[in-house]
Amino acid sequence: ETFASVSSSSSSSSFGCMGILSALVVMLAVVVGLVWNQAASPPSLDYGTGSMFDVIAGRYDFVNRALALNMDLSWRRIMVSKLFEDVATTISERPLQFLDLATGTADVSILLAQTAAATESSPMSGIQIKGVDPSANMIAIGRDKVQNLQLENVIQLELGDARELKGIDTGSIHGITMAFGIRNVMEKDLVACEMHRVLTLKGTVAILEFSEPTLEDGGFVGYYLARPFIRHVVPWVGAILSGKPREYLHLQNSISHFPPPSEFTTFLESLSCPVAADDDSNQLKYHGRFRMKSVTQLNFGSVQLYLATPIITTTTTTTTNAKH
Repeated sequence: ETFASVSSSSSSSSFGCMGILSALVVMLAVVVGLVWNQAASPPSLDYGTGSMFDVIAGRYDFVNRALALNMDLSWRRIMVSKLFEDVATTISERPLQFLDLATGTADVSILLAQTAAATESSPMSGIQIKGVDPSANMIAIGRDKVQNLQLENVIQLELGDARELKGIDTGSIHGITMAFGIRNVMEKDLVACEMHRVLTLKGTVAILEFSEPTLEDGGFVGYYLARPFIRHVVPWVGAILSGKPREYLHLQNSISHFPPPSEFTTFLESLSCPVAADDDSNQLKYHGRFRMKSVTQLNFGSVQLYLATPIITTTTTTTTNAKH
């Protein structure tokens, strides 16, 4: 009788475990099916808009941490640290004005405020941060985080388009950050020229972005491990964790089409942004571009940190101070 009871109990447990396992297999099959269907026609490169991020906003931070193995915040800290050190030592006026483009849920804006609190003698009067993002849902989550940290007097978050920074005066910003955002914009030249317009000539832009590692930049680990991880693991895991396969296929798609560091450097240094002359009687044509200060390789060449400063040239390529 005892043996029968034990056998019955074991059988019930086995059937229960098998039921749970079967349910998990079915759920996984559904997700795989969705991903497979989407893979047949991946989203276009212009898919990475505010509306896309509205869809994934609720689980964005969680999925980000999982896909980056919890390293994404450390990359952002490196960006903020390098930018803040560069700007704070170059520019004496206060408060320092920072612009965080593609701010998302405000991770970088918050890190900027925390860095100022740790380094500035009068931190809360020494910095002002504006975060801009095209996703209303991401901004809403960011505002909650800012409020919980009581940073509302330092950080202002608003809906906006990096291609047209309305309400931001020319030459009014000392430092710009853009983390994992510029690859989602088709018109990268418009974004770069708006960055150039609003920066002071002593200012610095810091761009943190993914690219597919090459053997030269990422070495063996980057090319043979990190590259396949980005191509194959990221969209599948992102789809499973978020339930949004199309959005995470776009992530992989946008990374694979983003230029390698040498090409992106050439892009920034070859811009020809229109610049208004201070003297209307001056007939010289002024153009803006960037000078790359440094490119830092992170995570075996799959993440790059670009630091650049704006310069102005004439048609004769003479550097000038026409703006600001």
